[in-house]
Amino acid sequence: MEFDPVSQKLKCPFCDSVFDVKDYVANHNSNSQGQVVEDGSDTQQGSEPLYVYSCGSCGGEILATESLGSMKCPFCSNNVVVKEVFTGTFKPDCIIPFKHTREEAIDNYKKHVKSKKLVPKFFLDQNHIDEIKAVYVPFWLFNATVDYDAHYECTKSRTWSDSRYNYHETKYYEVQRTGSENFENVPVDGSREMPDDLMESLEPFDFRELVPFNMGYLAGFLANKYNVSVDESKPRAVARIKSSVPADFRNTVSGYSTVHTLMEHMDFTKESYKYALYPVYVLNTTWNGENYLFAMNGQSGKFVGNLPFSMAEAVKRYIPIALILWFVFFVIYYAMF
Repeated sequence: MEFDPVSQKLKCPFCDSVFDVKDYVANHNSNSQGQVVEDGSDTQQGSEPLYVYSCGSCGGEILATESLGSMKCPFCSNNVVVKEVFTGTFKPDCIIPFKHTREEAIDNYKKHVKSKKLVPKFFLDQNHIDEIKAVYVPFWLFNATVDYDAHYECTKSRTWSDSRYNYHETKYYEVQRTGSENFENVPVDGSREMPDDLMESLEPFDFRELVPFNMGYLAGFLANKYNVSVDESKPRAVARIKSSVPADFRNTVSGYSTVHTLMEHMDFTKESYKYALYPVYVLNTTWNGENYLFAMNGQSGKFVGNLPFSMAEAVKRYIPIALILWFVFFVIYYAMF
């Protein structure tokens, strides 16, 4: 069985039968606890150890990182969910299911490249997609209420003239703002493998579509458990909240010529968090010996990634515009003098 993003149901790839996710019963999953690969093996990748799991369908051995809890068996293509990875403290509270397919991810990639005018002409044709992965990325979702107090020095200025003098008047005001702001589901990436800036670029995710976690949503997809703890993630969430609260209150101070913050104070209350899995497509491509990483929001279809810059395309597009503007300016200047 595989989870189908289009129907939002489990689908059999052989007979096209569909079932509700709530009726999912794990079958042919790995019951192996996983055996760690010995240190010094050439299969080690960085600092995270690798584990060997046994496929419950064909018995084949599957090599995976400790945090990877859903995968495909390379021998029989069976969907393998390592149940132990998502139990106890590692069991997610909720999940946003995939709503877009792999084919849509490839189409969005092509549209993304075509929409960028300064990309080398042959990049799309010659760029090779090395790998596309549909993976549930672990996120910590933070809730908090922020009590805020701020004092501002504001001014109002006006000028006028009479037959003898020019006048300028400035009035000073002290303005205070006090209130609270509620934050829900502020996301922080809980995976060391995923770049934080790339994951934040995929926002927003619509947390109204969060559903209680069920192993059935993982069938046919990769899924990682968190390897960045909630305590390690909290400072990033706090920083994101602190960056928006002052601006929100500052925007309520209007009608003045200038506004200068004299003092501000924030208190965090009613703090809580939950553990969720968010859907992400990751594409790795190669062009001219360089690797490029792209990602797509598996819920909204938003596509992000870095692209090469072509000076030739920039010259071709903008030099004619610059010449036209220069000619118009020259004609206007000549007509005036």
